[in-house]
Amino acid sequence: MKKVCPTCGREYTEIENYCTQCGIKLIDAPNRCSEMKTALCKDRIYPADAKYCSICGAPTTYAKPQIEEFNRW
Repeated sequence: MKKVCPTCGREYTEIENYCTQCGIKLIDAPNRCSEMKTALCKDRIYPADAKYCSICGAPTTYAKPQIEEFNRW
């Protein structure tokens, strides 16, 4: 799961806890469309168990690492 700074929006990995720019504690990134292929995808947030965007079919942010992990095998 990715983390994000609530102030500046920088993204971090799950092991990081504070923003290198702001010094603010990171929060879990919302489950969004990974590709954001359309304007409708841009601000869409999905439940944690959603793996694909309902607008364009691209993986959500939580599904993308799972797919990359699967492709390594």
